[in-house]
Amino acid sequence: MGKNLHTHDSLSGLGRMGLFTLSVLRHLFTPPFYVSEAVRSIREHSTRCLLPVIAVVAPFGMVIALQGMDALQLFGTQQVVGSILVVSIFRELSPGLAGIMIAAQGGSSVAAELGSMRVQDEINAHEVMAVNPISYLVVPRVIGLTLACPLVNTIAASTGIAGGYLVAVLLKGMNHGAFVSHLFTYAHVFDLWSGVIKTTVFGAIIGMVSCYKGFNATGGAEGVGKAANDAVVQSILLFLGVNYFLSYAMYNVLR
Repeated sequence: MGKNLHTHDSLSGLGRMGLFTLSVLRHLFTPPFYVSEAVRSIREHSTRCLLPVIAVVAPFGMVIALQGMDALQLFGTQQVVGSILVVSIFRELSPGLAGIMIAAQGGSSVAAELGSMRVQDEINAHEVMAVNPISYLVVPRVIGLTLACPLVNTIAASTGIAGGYLVAVLLKGMNHGAFVSHLFTYAHVFDLWSGVIKTTVFGAIIGMVSCYKGFNATGGAEGVGKAANDAVVQSILLFLGVNYFLSYAMYNVLR
């Protein structure tokens, strides 16, 4: 009985999430458009999440270069470490880390902010003043996270390559020209764009899940905290699952 009830609640939650997503998509293309709110959200999440993402991605680039140089030295192919660095960072590493950090930083803050507004009846107040809360509160935040994620990822991925360069050239003594000339030996332009496409999808997932959790928070301060936590965990699990299908489609179907 308890198991059936849990399954019913899970399916009901998925249904409510689907209806919420459809409502957001409908208001995304329906005036009024709060452009200034969307721009503010993009700027806020980009500046808030940029340094934490760089602080995670750059050291990973350094570690890949360090370990890659040692492994490739066995085969005398150290010069291709730059290309391996580009492929690994732009394809998978940077998008995944950027998504996780943005969910932790931006997604939790959005869920907490909307959750606080919900439990304090501020969202109901918007409805009383004939301001649609989906258009004014949710859509700009979804847009903000959707566009901030690829922007932050692109900058962070570049710092990851720079970190790998520092290790390979300055610490390990690799020739600068050899590193640069082999950056794209195994990488293609599509590898660069794949990270942008992935993080755009990741950002949309983070934005939608975070807004849904915050918009439907209940139970006072405890409920707000639960909404923020659920937003982070569920959005990360969701976009990491979606990442497999995106990778398969990009590298087995589209290319």
